[in-house]
This record gives sequence, C-alpha cells and structure tokens, in this order.
Amino acid sequence: MALLYSSGTDVRCSLEQLHQVPTPSAFSRGPSHYPVPFGDYADLVIKQLDNIGFGISEQEYAVTKDGERFFGAIEVEPHGIDKDLIPEDYRFLVGLRGSHDMSITRGLTLGNIITVCSNLQFSGDIGTVDTKQSTNIWDRLPGMVANSIKCLPSLIEKQNDKFKAYKNFVFTNPRAGDAALVEIYRRNGLSSHQLGVAINEWDKPSYKEHDKFGNSAWKLLNATTEALKPTGNNVNHFTVEKRSQVAIDFIDNNILDLREVA
Repeated sequence: MALLYSSGTDVRCSLEQLHQVPTPSAFSRGPSHYPVPFGDYADLVIKQLDNIGFGISEQEYAVTKDGERFFGAIEVEPHGIDKDLIPEDYRFLVGLRGSHDMSITRGLTLGNIITVCSNLQFSGDIGTVDTKQSTNIWDRLPGMVANSIKCLPSLIEKQNDKFKAYKNFVFTNPRAGDAALVEIYRRNGLSSHQLGVAINEWDKPSYKEHDKFGNSAWKLLNATTEALKPTGNNVNHFTVEKRSQVAIDFIDNNILDLREVA
C-alpha cells in the first residue's frame, strides 16, 4: 500500500539513493541559506525512532526532478516489550519533507492518516511541526525531531483509546450507518460518487477487519476512508484532507463524545 503521494515528474528513490542527492554549498543562495542533506535528515528521524523503541516496516521517498525538494513517509512498528502498542488493524506513520531551495520548511508530521505530497500538502491527524530552512537549522532540527518522536508512545495510546471507542459503539439499526454517511455527504465530507462508494463499503467492506466489530463507528470511519482514498494523478489532496476531517469531526462530535479521549 502506497504511503507517499507524488506527481508523475517526481523521482522515487530508496534511502540510499536519497543520500546521493547533491546538497548545495551553505550560503550559495543567500546569507541565510543553509541546506541540510536529505538523507541526513531521514537518518535523524530514523535514529530517534530507534531510540524510543520503534523500527520501520515500510518507507518511501521521492525527490522532485530538479533535486530541490524531497518527501518521505515511514510506517513504524514498535519492538521489544511494546510490540503490541499498535494494533494490527491500523498503522502509524511519520511523514517528512524538506528543500534545498528554501521553498518549503523542513517538516515532520505524525498520524494514523498522513498526507505527504509534492503538491506541498503536508499533514497528519496527530500533528505537524516544522522549522525554517535557514542558518542554524542544525541547532533546531535535532531537538524538534527528538521532542516530537518521544511523544509517539503516548500519542499512539491516546489514538488507541479513541479507536477503541469507535469499535465499542455499535449502531442498533444497520441503516443508521447509511443515514450517518448521507449526513457526512451533506456536510461536504463526501462527493456524490464517494457517498455511493462509502455505502457499499458499509454494506460489504473490502477488508474483513473493517467488519470485525459489526455495525460500529469503526466500520463507518473505514467506509468513509475507503471512499476518500485518492486515485489517479490529478487528485486534490487538500480536498481529501478536508473531507476526511469533516467525517472524523462528525463521528466524534455527533455520534460519539470523545472529548475525554481525543
């Protein structure tokens, strides 16, 4: 399953190939220009993940054709005594990005759902941090990454509590799921085509794990997520993110009251 969205002109690469992307000399493009090698930044994130007990199950990287910007997405998995921290029915992702031409910030985003795309869409449902690509960036970058990554276990536990509430809420009437999806559509959380896809996913999920808890809020969330999955090369990821948030807000605030666990 793809972790990273990129345009047809981007160059997909491995971590090793990311290290081979040339880095301009410091201050070659202005008095505050201080580029950080793309591979070194990815290594920094991976090292911090390892420091708190997380390995990598999958990783993807892409560089724009001119080599000026890069984007990455990492799926993490805990090891050791916390190996069961992330349930099998969802995944946790770390997104990263940066540039040599100072066109975008050096960033990090976290969540069960993230959007990392060369159209500059960069977000995660847990949170996003970034810092300017300027002088003394190496004084700021390690702390920013370390402070964000060290919060992962507690953030994942909080997400687990939220998803557990989703799984425990079961509609007494199966058609209530249809009504909820129609209401999400009315709030511009789904297009008319996506509404049809979501209803089909509610009736007969594509993945059996989505139906594991019956006609639950968890199944409703996954029906919506499947309907919103980007397809093709001309996807507006800003719209996908906005619609995803509409669906989540509706489930949290109109079906469940998650203020204590969200």
